[in-house]
Amino acid sequence: MPAANTAVNFTERKAPFYATNLGELAAGVLRHGMTWTIFRPEEGVFLAQGDGHTLRLKLPPVYTFEYIPQPSIKNSVSDSLYVENPMVDKLFFGILPGDPQLELPDYDMGTIADVYRTMYRLDPSGIAVKKIRNYRHPSFAPTSLFGFSDIIPLAGAMLRGYNPASTLTRLPIPAEHTTGLLSHTEGFVIFRHRLDDFIVSPQYTVSPARPVPAMVLAVRDMYYEMMDSFPEWEDEVLANEQINNRAVGFLNRSLEHWVTCTEYFKRVHATTGPAFYRDLMASHLKNTVNWWHQAWTRIRRDQEREHFGLRNYLAEGMHLYWDYLDNVIEDMESKGWMKISRETLSEAWVVMTFRGFCWWRCHWMMEGDEMCEAPPRLPEEYYKDRSPIKGPDVESGFVVIPSGEDDIIT
Repeated sequence: MPAANTAVNFTERKAPFYATNLGELAAGVLRHGMTWTIFRPEEGVFLAQGDGHTLRLKLPPVYTFEYIPQPSIKNSVSDSLYVENPMVDKLFFGILPGDPQLELPDYDMGTIADVYRTMYRLDPSGIAVKKIRNYRHPSFAPTSLFGFSDIIPLAGAMLRGYNPASTLTRLPIPAEHTTGLLSHTEGFVIFRHRLDDFIVSPQYTVSPARPVPAMVLAVRDMYYEMMDSFPEWEDEVLANEQINNRAVGFLNRSLEHWVTCTEYFKRVHATTGPAFYRDLMASHLKNTVNWWHQAWTRIRRDQEREHFGLRNYLAEGMHLYWDYLDNVIEDMESKGWMKISRETLSEAWVVMTFRGFCWWRCHWMMEGDEMCEAPPRLPEEYYKDRSPIKGPDVESGFVVIPSGEDDIIT
């Protein structure tokens, strides 16, 4: 047990954890594997526990806090740890940090009201929001964000980054139901088969045949390289079992392909400006929020397509993604992108989707009922809260107290 009035490293990482204000502390506690069991700033009542630690805060206007650490497990990477990136903190507050390379803004998604506002920003017609509202009916799927969750890998910054020494992939969940077809095995497998079919479709094989766009072929080659080299590329279960212990080679190769796709869009933006990717993503989301309902409708009508022994509704969902491609192109044309050929728009959609697969294989988020029922997000307004924190240890901002001497807040 560390001595009192000594800076403590929550998880024995590179440097001690310091907190100088409420916003920094609120995210920092979660970042180090703990959970706020009580978080009521308006009353000055706080309690955080988890990973063997307890932390208690006292009343404002100047917050003081006490921390009871337990020894960390040596020589292992805890699944409770998160990717080390300052932008990760935003996710704790329901804010998705947009990719700065493509000049994407941050997106609010911590509550369903935030989701509606964000979707209205992307699709002012309101069509997508109406679909989401219909599917979240209490008797249908009240906690689901079908299709909308694609915004996470398509708009999100690459938070893990290139780090040959780290296997951390875990991220906080910024919204309900964050995983989607771009993270599931079925999405990968059906995308691969439909991509192969797309490349030999009549538009590219019947005279006068047009050349297959170069990046479509490049995506196919990158996809097969990953599939042949890394079983966890398509195997969702294997990838999720690894969480913070995925092979560094796999992570960095996924990142390299993500970078290749990002560079493609940066070249496109040199001519179109950054609005192109934002519009393409919005057109995709406007259609994909409908996939779950349409997939089950086709299954009930015995119209489902090949699912290769995988979950049929998810496989049918990715079939529908390819069906939506014509709608995406038409929507892009309605936004003023008529001068860009349909082949180029199709190419851009293929690259964007593959880029989303790469993003997911570099990151992991909680799944299942626990994620939907009790996501550990904090109110967005506290992300920038700079209310000062002060403790007996002036340097670190907190003081260690012996185990057993804390009065649990109720």
